[in-house]
Amino acid sequence: MHRNLMLEEIMAKADQTAPQQDNSVAESDHTEQIKSQILEKTGRPPRLHRVEVCRHHNGNYRVNMWEQLEPTGDSAFSAAVKIGSSYYLKVSDSGEILQSNPPLSKLHQA
Repeated sequence: MHRNLMLEEIMAKADQTAPQQDNSVAESDHTEQIKSQILEKTGRPPRLHRVEVCRHHNGNYRVNMWEQLEPTGDSAFSAAVKIGSSYYLKVSDSGEILQSNPPLSKLHQA
């Protein structure tokens, strides 16, 4: 019983000293803005499945453009997808793409 009381006191102190998160200072998420810029600059692939935007640190993002493979007739129930192109971006605080590796160029007609 004494041990449970000590454990409860330790847990209560830990809860009081846990750092509080400040949501008002959260970084902006520019996912939709980045997606539209990528599609505008590279064109929309004819078999586009999805554009995946992953935020890293200090305004850096990884963007993968997933495309469906041509159907082979082997499977009628699932569509195979692959990464058709991938970019590592530096993005401004307002969401504008500043740099891209590899460079963004027109790959598809819009």
